[in-house]
Amino acid sequence: MNGSPIYISKRTAKSLWQEYRIYRDRLELQSWVLFHTVVVPANEIRAIEVRPPVVLADVFRGKGFLFAFWAFKIDNADCCRHVAIKRKLGFMKRIRFSPDDPEKFVAMCQSIMPGTA
Repeated sequence: MNGSPIYISKRTAKSLWQEYRIYRDRLELQSWVLFHTVVVPANEIRAIEVRPPVVLADVFRGKGFLFAFWAFKIDNADCCRHVAIKRKLGFMKRIRFSPDDPEKFVAMCQSIMPGTA
């Protein structure tokens, strides 16, 4: 598990100045909260998408309630457009985070996922 990243998200206030990197075989999500870098192998990604900010009114109306609260948020994901990952395995199967350009991050991730290239 080495090599150079194919994409690095710039550190911003919305990401709490954390860095998110995409390699050819994995994602590395720096987390100040966990004091650890979360590594997600590309073959473990079940789904990845750009999500809008969580609006509490929508949550209380039943739109996205489970996905909104049953996910590990690495940064300020609820407050801005963010990326949501659903993993096949692991303790944290749903992860949300805010890269600098969510659409580009998702497109790059989809290019490394097996069966989507």
